[in-house]
Amino acid sequence: MIQKIFMVGGEVEPPFFIGRTEEIEKIKIDVLTLAQNNVIIGPRRIGKTSLLRNLKLSVKDDVIFALINCREMVSISDFFRITTKLLLEAYEEKHKMKGISKKFAQIFKGKMTAAYGSLSEIGGSIEHVGGMYLKFRDDELNEQDLIAETFEFIDHFSKEKQLPIILCFDEFQELRKFDGSIFSVLKSRMDSQPNVRYIFSGSSISLLHDVFLKPDSPLYLMAAKMQLEPIKEEYVGKYIRQRLGIQNIQISDQALDNIYTITGGFPFYFQKLGFMVYQDTVLENKNKIESADVDASFCAMLAEFDSEFESRYIDKFSEQQKKVLKHLSKEKFRRLSHIAKDMQTPASSLTSSMSDLQNTMTIEKSKDGVYGIIDNVFRIWLKRNISE
Repeated sequence: MIQKIFMVGGEVEPPFFIGRTEEIEKIKIDVLTLAQNNVIIGPRRIGKTSLLRNLKLSVKDDVIFALINCREMVSISDFFRITTKLLLEAYEEKHKMKGISKKFAQIFKGKMTAAYGSLSEIGGSIEHVGGMYLKFRDDELNEQDLIAETFEFIDHFSKEKQLPIILCFDEFQELRKFDGSIFSVLKSRMDSQPNVRYIFSGSSISLLHDVFLKPDSPLYLMAAKMQLEPIKEEYVGKYIRQRLGIQNIQISDQALDNIYTITGGFPFYFQKLGFMVYQDTVLENKNKIESADVDASFCAMLAEFDSEFESRYIDKFSEQQKKVLKHLSKEKFRRLSHIAKDMQTPASSLTSSMSDLQNTMTIEKSKDGVYGIIDNVFRIWLKRNISE
């Protein structure tokens, strides 16, 4: 079997996970000492989920670590179902056992009598919280009570098993759809759960501010903030050269520089572009990659992303935001005054759009006051595909 050279997409683990040692070690200290909760913020494709996956691997022998994807939640009952299910699966994984989560799943389907029977076999806090959900199914419990029961169970389960619990809510901005009710309950629970800590990961600056940083916000200063930056160029260059070296393929310094300039150090992109360059090199029976080869592979990569980027551009942004992005894409960094001039509109009229684009981590503003599109691959697509 041919050895895997690059890993494109998914939760990346070593040797494909690189350049985050400092971040892992910093949060690991918080996790193992239960010192504080954490918020991890970063744009799409910066590697937040892979960071959490590798954090889990580094602490799984010491804590129960449940990694929860909030994108899967469309209702309060989903919040209960997914959170409790993944917590129980994390417990089973730690102790190398099976059966509890499967029996617990009976409360979400099938007959009530069968569900009560399965719960009675488990007992303890699991039986209690399962019974509460069955009351919810029978309209004896409302959604607010179900949220409270979720966090009550987390606390009781931790005490019952005498183990620290780390609950990590990935894509936490999706919880906003529940009108802040989850955050309000969480506030009262976080203060009284010494053996439970939370990690929130997402790509919404505005939600981070509204929930954690405003003095009147529900979780004001209750979590340490970490903003993920792109992987440093030295790590990316070393990684790509080493991976290609497995198949005795060389790459020029200029080609490496080109890969980094295009991808901006975003893990998903340099893995994808690295793989496509490797693939083309093998198919062409070559053993050396030059900058022109990178350009050719990148054109093919952009073609793959065409539908995704087009859908994102059309569906996610207002008409004014689309115009801002179009004019901003001309260069890596531009001043607002220049964008406004191109758009033939006062700069003051763009304030709201610029703010919204920053809040969604689509653009960023440097200390020098210039703006840039964070996702450089998306920027290049805009420049090449969105006409004047």
